[in-house]
Amino acid sequence: MLPSVSTHDSRRASQVTFKAVILLSGALFLVFTVSFFFSDRGLPELQHSRTRVSELRKEIAQTEAENARLRAEIRSVKQSSYAVERIAREDLGMSRKGETVYMLPKK
Repeated sequence: MLPSVSTHDSRRASQVTFKAVILLSGALFLVFTVSFFFSDRGLPELQHSRTRVSELRKEIAQTEAENARLRAEIRSVKQSSYAVERIAREDLGMSRKGETVYMLPKK
């Protein structure tokens, strides 16, 4: 009997499979890269989100500063009768008994 001879080379088949996987991976990478840079949800969306985050951080800082100012004003009003009197006179147009208040028209 003749020895059995295989016509199938397993090393060559694995090289072809490896090359096919590399080619497919490269094509998918290229598609995803192009999609990331040129689609509406890719790089432009990322830049828009970063800009929005920056704006929101500025707004938060301004709000925190305003809150600190208002807390200081509340503390001042609670501790000082002068502050209460100033608010009553300037904002509410009130006066002490016997005082005459002259109100000028706002321009």
